[in-house]
Amino acid sequence: MKYPVEQIRAFCEQVWTKAGLLPEDAKRCVDVLLAADLRGQRTHGTTHMKDYCTRMELGTATNGADIDIQQTSPSTLVVDAKHGVGMVVAAKVMERCIQQAKVSGACFASIHNGCHYGLGAYYPMMAVEHDMIAVSFANTPPLVAPFGGADPLLGTNPISVAIPAGKYPPLVMDIATSVVAKGAISLALKEGRSIPDNWALDKDGNPTTDAAAANVGALMPFGAHKGYAMELIGSLLSFALSGADMDTDIPRFFEQPDKLTNVGQFMGCIDISKFCPVEDFKARVDGMFDVLKACRPAAGSKGVMIPGEIEVNNTKVSLEEGIDLSEATLKDLKEMADTFGVPYTF
Repeated sequence: MKYPVEQIRAFCEQVWTKAGLLPEDAKRCVDVLLAADLRGQRTHGTTHMKDYCTRMELGTATNGADIDIQQTSPSTLVVDAKHGVGMVVAAKVMERCIQQAKVSGACFASIHNGCHYGLGAYYPMMAVEHDMIAVSFANTPPLVAPFGGADPLLGTNPISVAIPAGKYPPLVMDIATSVVAKGAISLALKEGRSIPDNWALDKDGNPTTDAAAANVGALMPFGAHKGYAMELIGSLLSFALSGADMDTDIPRFFEQPDKLTNVGQFMGCIDISKFCPVEDFKARVDGMFDVLKACRPAAGSKGVMIPGEIEVNNTKVSLEEGIDLSEATLKDLKEMADTFGVPYTF
């Protein structure tokens, strides 16, 4: 069933505040979760609200009010997240990167002692609003088999990039370096659905359609050796620069909520105006998009889409029609209402 965005927002903000976040940070967290739901990326939306709050209750995630950001050069930051809720920390770090990039032309940050930060694209999209190009990387628990292997040794290690345009919406790429994000397996398991046979291997290294078997097996890298290389690069940028844990040492965030995580993240932005006039850049981007959109459609295709275009369309529809909340998610919301003494409004 679909519910109005503002109804979901109001409820979730109350829960986050009762869980221990400052009001402004509660708004930010809800904004990140709703951005995922609005864009059609439900695996990173309100379906995991309870999981984040459980960590707050157990003390394995803090409210992020005391993170330590050290500026080590005009264009670099080193951040100790101190296990703060990922959406709070990542947003504060990107805000600082944006502020500094306006001075130095670019700013990048390494983060250690981090937690799961939800929709990776959210943070580069923050910088696009300031006419900047931005990226975000993170390492995650070992869920993906390296190309040619059967054991889960690498994370899904998402890569997110956002690039401004003029008459078009910005390009927004947000991909897991596995065939699918782990959240897709978790959601299928939660809702009792099977999965396609090219998503994961079972514990014996065989392709499986059983979400439960996939959950104890390994995801596959997308694009075979190409995805494997990108997974590894994302991992090294995230943990080797920051001193966070290697993928193999990170506990499963949603399944082991009692364990602290030392996730690594790497993010930052580039001020376009320090290279060329912003309007010239946007005109060039639009020109490239014009060429792509004019391409003849392949058989069975409705035409070429710009990365992020589907999500922009999904957002428009969701704002008009509401967000679909599954029975499993509604059950979680009811339990949170009872736990934190918030009126249940669904």
